[in-house]
Amino acid sequence: MELKQALKELNRNEFQGDLNDLLIHMLHQIGSTDPVLRDELIYTTFGKLVTEDFLRKEQLTYLLNTCLDDEHLFYRIGERGTDSVFRRSFSVLVVALILEKDRESRFLSENRIAAVREACFRYLREEQDTRGYVEIKGWGHSIAHGADAMTEVIRHPLFDIGKMDECLEVIQECLFKEATTYVDDEDERLLFAIEALLDQGLSEEHLSKWIESLSTELEGLFQQNGYSVEVFHIKGNVLSFMKSCYFRLIMKGEFLEARSMIEKVVERWTRKIYG
Repeated sequence: MELKQALKELNRNEFQGDLNDLLIHMLHQIGSTDPVLRDELIYTTFGKLVTEDFLRKEQLTYLLNTCLDDEHLFYRIGERGTDSVFRRSFSVLVVALILEKDRESRFLSENRIAAVREACFRYLREEQDTRGYVEIKGWGHSIAHGADAMTEVIRHPLFDIGKMDECLEVIQECLFKEATTYVDDEDERLLFAIEALLDQGLSEEHLSKWIESLSTELEGLFQQNGYSVEVFHIKGNVLSFMKSCYFRLIMKGEFLEARSMIEKVVERWTRKIYG
């Protein structure tokens, strides 16, 4: 049976085929360049299967292990502008689904959770194709999807709070990726990870120092490259992230110290660039 038809039947609760076989075919096509098949059918169906308890623990584990392997999450990692990004990006999105499920009904070991965490960190560090929406082929959104997975890592009850600094380092690396201009709400998705860290006990002082470190790194880049296109794009990413963070903190009604630090950094860079 054609995959699209099988997925439509499953979402109407009319599917009569072999679910294991269907999973294999879905994983094979997870990075399809057909946005309807990839996003509206395959990913949506993964969401239904995972969240509505269609899958046994063994099937969930198989799904997770496959999505994390070198033919999925790390498939041609480092490429830019090619179709391989869809396979990586939608694999990490399924990882996020499974982590969320494990938060509700635990079936993964502590060691497995640690391995997933390290894979998610590695993915966000190594992903170089940062396109959001790709004409005709739909959403790539690798950084946003990776941020979703990292947020689920942080929210998990087995999250190692000793890894907070590394989480911040990964977010910082995302903001400073070369040849990258974020225009599809990547900053908002990264901020969910910041909120999760705050919920896990990240102190306001720690957050403020990290915000200042973003400005320090940006200053170093500016000193090295001056008024280059690269610097302007990264400056835009960093300041957009900070501004979004500022208003997210206002919505929480607290974190005055961190908000004050953002105000100082934004003012500093506005005066530096525009006088």
